[in-house]
Amino acid sequence: MAGVQTLELEIQVNMTADRFFNTSKKKEGNFTDKTEAVSVHRDDPESNSSIQIWNFIVDGKMEQIKEKIEVDEENKSVSFLALEGDVLKQYKSYKITLDVVPKDDQVCIAKWTWEYEKLNNDVPPPTRYTAFVADYTRDLETRLLSES
Repeated sequence: MAGVQTLELEIQVNMTADRFFNTSKKKEGNFTDKTEAVSVHRDDPESNSSIQIWNFIVDGKMEQIKEKIEVDEENKSVSFLALEGDVLKQYKSYKITLDVVPKDDQVCIAKWTWEYEKLNNDVPPPTRYTAFVADYTRDLETRLLSES
């Protein structure tokens, strides 16, 4: 097998980097109509990490993931490392990192990076999840802009 591989996705978001980052690092709640953080298992304020279980709909199917979430306040970065769940039926390891990069005073770039290792060569890259994250980012942007 090829070992750890990466995918990247960049999306321009029409709001400040601080606002998008602060929403992206939240611990629980319905973020969009396709996602829900159902429980926080452990929240460690000293390390700025937590273990969470999420339910989400991808390709019309409900999936669940238990992941370790680490927040880097200084660099406006959040990483999501899969510990258990549907995604690990195809991938030996699976991690997503969101870097929120200011573009100007009212616009930022959501840079999503996947690091994954397939269980076998027949497993496709996680493009169904990149499509889900693109939709999630747009849905979150729409919801936040409607709250303004």
